Amino acid sequence: MTDALEAKYGKIYRVDTLAKNSRFLMPFQLVWAMMTCKDIIILPAHNGLVVLSKFLTLLNTIFDRRLHYSVIGGWLQDLLPEHPDVIKALHKFTSIYVETQTMMDALQKLGFTNVCVVPNCKPLSILKRGQMPKMYTEPYKLVTFSRVTEKKGIGTAADLVMKLNEKYDREVFTLDIYGPVDPGEDKGWFAEQQKHFTGAITYKGNVPFNKSVEILSGYFALLFPTQYYTEGIPGTIIDSYAAGVPVISARWKSYADVVIEGVTGLGYEFNTNVDFERILESIVADPSIVARLKDGCIKKAEDFLPENAIKPLFERIK
Repeated sequence: MTDALEAKYGKIYRVDTLAKNSRFLMPFQLVWAMMTCKDIIILPAHNGLVVLSKFLTLLNTIFDRRLHYSVIGGWLQDLLPEHPDVIKALHKFTSIYVETQTMMDALQKLGFTNVCVVPNCKPLSILKRGQMPKMYTEPYKLVTFSRVTEKKGIGTAADLVMKLNEKYDREVFTLDIYGPVDPGEDKGWFAEQQKHFTGAITYKGNVPFNKSVEILSGYFALLFPTQYYTEGIPGTIIDSYAAGVPVISARWKSYADVVIEGVTGLGYEFNTNVDFERILESIVADPSIVARLKDGCIKKAEDFLPENAIKPLFERIK
């Protein structure tokens, strides 16, 4: 977002709330921002929101600036009922920008009238239709592209691929796993998982931000078996669309805001594996059910380019 704002308006004043000594410096930095800027945009989560929303609305009784809150993720409507003071503060903001229509509807039920949808966005180079593979054959290359944690469903995806390869007595799928493995509990969990992987499952490590589309473009489908029901718009799905790669996903809370069923991907009931397995089996019988979705992904990716996604914010900054 900051890059898109600078591209349109020039230099902007940034306050890093996670920087060293930020606890001591931030109040002074925020006062300076209020003194010198007409529009203030914040992007905090949970505890940061509780503090910043109230502090900024207090300062705004003096400075009368336009306050904007860009929400990252799909959790806000669940937090607010426990914090009526934050609800009161956010009602005084010029606008609250949420990633999905589902979130907007939930906030409107809490009485907000200053909410609009600004989806997650990325400055990606979208693959051209002529660059996509024309033919797909077994084994169909599947991929996960996220943090490697149990809650992201990585183990579930690997288990299903191995199960189906064994069932058909041939390698019908391969699965490449990309992403960081968090230290601690997740590292131990994944090390144990890897002991049971067959040759069809490979951990590929991290990918540089500017290589995501290039790498994903070589795959047949992205698997997104998340167990986080309050996902917003996952950046990995934006990457996948830009690469022309359909998604096979659990239907988390905001699924319908991100995946167009039968156009950019296929979904199955959240936290169950029966339909997930059924979709993979249907691909073995007829791979065209996924291959024909690739054009829809390329078209949908354009919605997530910064110059398109952030238009509602641009319209409210004067």
